[in-house]
Amino acid sequence: MAKARMLHNKISLSMAVSELPLPAQLLFTWMIAHTDDEGRLKGEPKYIKATVVPLTNWPIKRINDYLLLMESKGLIYYWEQNNEWFIEFVKWGEYQSIPKDRFKPSKLPSFSNRIVNNSETNCVQTENILSPQYNTNEDNINITETNISENNPIEELADENTYKEEEVGNPYLYPIANEGEQAAFEVWEFFEKNNPKSFYTTYLTAHKRGLPAFLIYQFQSEIKQDSSISIPGAVFNKKVNNYFAKLEAKNGVK
Repeated sequence: MAKARMLHNKISLSMAVSELPLPAQLLFTWMIAHTDDEGRLKGEPKYIKATVVPLTNWPIKRINDYLLLMESKGLIYYWEQNNEWFIEFVKWGEYQSIPKDRFKPSKLPSFSNRIVNNSETNCVQTENILSPQYNTNEDNINITETNISENNPIEELADENTYKEEEVGNPYLYPIANEGEQAAFEVWEFFEKNNPKSFYTTYLTAHKRGLPAFLIYQFQSEIKQDSSISIPGAVFNKKVNNYFAKLEAKNGVK
């Protein structure tokens, strides 16, 4: 683990960071210095207390609350895997430049890889799924491999999974069967819980088309961080369509 990290001046202009209490802002900033080269570190609150802020008198619960708040603002991924907690910085690759001759692959699990390995094995794999440089900005989505064949083009996936008016029911009664559907439900509930139809036509359809769960969450994080967005569902759809358009172009689907 490095002894020092870059701290970009944009951190002081981040709306998401500014919405944290000042102690949480301090914790977020100091955690950067303790991450590995892929933006990950162990996430057990006791570990964070002992490693990042050992000289404070903060109780463990407060640290856990701060971590959950960072996650809610789309600043970190914070999850449990095999009875251990982990943290991964969402935009690590945008602000950290590590020379190849110094780069050391992380020994900790990847949040993105966890979702794909567990429940999205038939969905698209992206170039940087194991890399801190992964970026889902609309103009920077690079696709290197896919499980979509010539006999199963993306257009067919979209047609087969577009919901008709009579098929739309109460999202809270929908039998969620996998992590992709869970992601679709959570993002719908966050953005448009008063519009039941949008759960099916926007978020669940995106999953059925093959959008991995981690991208559903990533798009949510990006939209949350832009306070100028007034119609999140429309922006979400734009990001999804942009993703699949780039995928089609990469794979020669017409």
